[in-house]
Amino acid sequence: MAQKAAVEAAILLALAGAVWLLYSPALRLGWTDDDFVHLRFLLTCRPFWYFFDAGAYREFPGHVLTPLLFFSLDVDRRLFGLAPHAFYVHHLTALSLCTAALYGALRVWLPRLWSAAGAWLFLAGPVTSSLAVSLPVRHYVEAVLLSALALMAWAAALRRPPGTETCRPAWKAAWVSAGLYFAACFAKEIAVPLCVLLPLLPPPGNRQVRFRERIRLALPHAAALSLYLVIRHALLGTLLGGYGFTVRPADIPSLLLRLPGKIAAELAAGRLSPAAAVFALGLAAGILPLFLPPHGRRAAAPTGLALLLAILPIVPVSTLMHPRLAVPAWLVLAVAFAVGGSALAAAERQGGHRLAAVAVIVACVSGFWLNRQAWSARFAEAERKTVENRFVLEMRKGDVLRQPLTLAASLLEVEWMKERVLRRPRGGFWFQDDLYLCLHRGRLGRVWSYDPGARRLVEVTRRLPALRARHCSSIRSGVPLRVSFQVVDKNLFWDLGPYRDGTYRFVVDDGGQAFEMPRSAGFRAQGRRVLPPLRVQYTSPTGWTTYSPELRPLLIEGWSLDWSRP
Repeated sequence: MAQKAAVEAAILLALAGAVWLLYSPALRLGWTDDDFVHLRFLLTCRPFWYFFDAGAYREFPGHVLTPLLFFSLDVDRRLFGLAPHAFYVHHLTALSLCTAALYGALRVWLPRLWSAAGAWLFLAGPVTSSLAVSLPVRHYVEAVLLSALALMAWAAALRRPPGTETCRPAWKAAWVSAGLYFAACFAKEIAVPLCVLLPLLPPPGNRQVRFRERIRLALPHAAALSLYLVIRHALLGTLLGGYGFTVRPADIPSLLLRLPGKIAAELAAGRLSPAAAVFALGLAAGILPLFLPPHGRRAAAPTGLALLLAILPIVPVSTLMHPRLAVPAWLVLAVAFAVGGSALAAAERQGGHRLAAVAVIVACVSGFWLNRQAWSARFAEAERKTVENRFVLEMRKGDVLRQPLTLAASLLEVEWMKERVLRRPRGGFWFQDDLYLCLHRGRLGRVWSYDPGARRLVEVTRRLPALRARHCSSIRSGVPLRVSFQVVDKNLFWDLGPYRDGTYRFVVDDGGQAFEMPRSAGFRAQGRRVLPPLRVQYTSPTGWTTYSPELRPLLIEGWSLDWSRP
């Protein structure tokens, strides 16, 4: 018994330690992405507002309910001040605990090897690597951690089901599981479907627990879900929605058809590569046994339902895909691989154990290979944002930052932090599109731009004439371009064309701000009546670009605008 416990402890420590081996460079990062807007709300709102303040939630960009994320970041702020290093230590610690808890949850049902394989795959997936470099997505990590703990408590309840002489501990475990589930929902709503899946899970250890009894044990979870929905509606004013992009009902079928491809692209680190192809083969070898006899009837339906519940909620917000949106689907696939591989290994008469061994080796090794490719790109992007944001905090009068990678809305929060919290004088400015160079040909000051090779900002003031000439000469002012705006139900919708390849952006302030946008989408007006004048930019895969003239969207119900250049 002591030896088995030592082995389990060693696996847990190895999985937790793998987080630091894979992602410890994140400790060098500073504030990036939406860090500053979260900090602003923590610094300016009432203490612990995130548990009760509906007004603050409805003002927060994105209109989401994530109180445990704010609480987690607030704990860091109160303990460590505004030192990002400590935030990242907490962040990686949470990811370590998440991986260990996932192993523990799988271990209740599966052998040691396959539990470790499932936890490792989740940790090494390209999607998970995106979580390690961004503090504002810690709630995904914490939601998975709390869900895994809820699963372990649920398994304890099934060991002493209602109707037996020892049913009282079962109800205690069920209520503990429901409490953890409730907390997971408040970390991130990706945990909500767990309530549906719990009664469908087979009892651990080949125990016989009737489906009716499992439904009874899930009643505390149903109560927790009901309470969560009541609180969500009270704080947000809605049960659904909560993100900037919105969709028309007619657009949902096309979004649904494109979503599996978008998720697959995230799982493949954004591109088809030898590592991605090998990884896909390894995953398929482990997952397919779940859909084949003799396991197909019992396992296919719960697995398919879990994947459906992981995909459907993100359809409306998948207009502009982010890696974090693929986390639920990736978690289901990693768990399905572990379950399917275990079932395959048990089929010794058909040589299943050999096939299972090949599948786990291929998937785990190619997963690590793909992880390193994805991590290299994602860490480089986060490192660049760190360098640029630090520069904005230190920028003096006469300094100009060219093409910062951070979104313009977040850069405005950086400037707020600089002036209101750090009490530093306003100085310098930035622009995100080189159209600014074409429209402003006078002296700008000392211009700085990020050098990926040197991994730092370098002064490019002397190179401005060449940079200006290169971008201005790439502009084709006579090529076709089409823009259509329409305001429906207080939402602004647009259709851009005629090109399907390449990228579209909305450019504001002569290039001062630029936002990459889908060809066809909609955005919540959130009480605005007017947007600043904007240009629509299209950039071809071959390098040339074109702009519309300045357009002035009015957020008035029924307003529309159609502009085209034949």
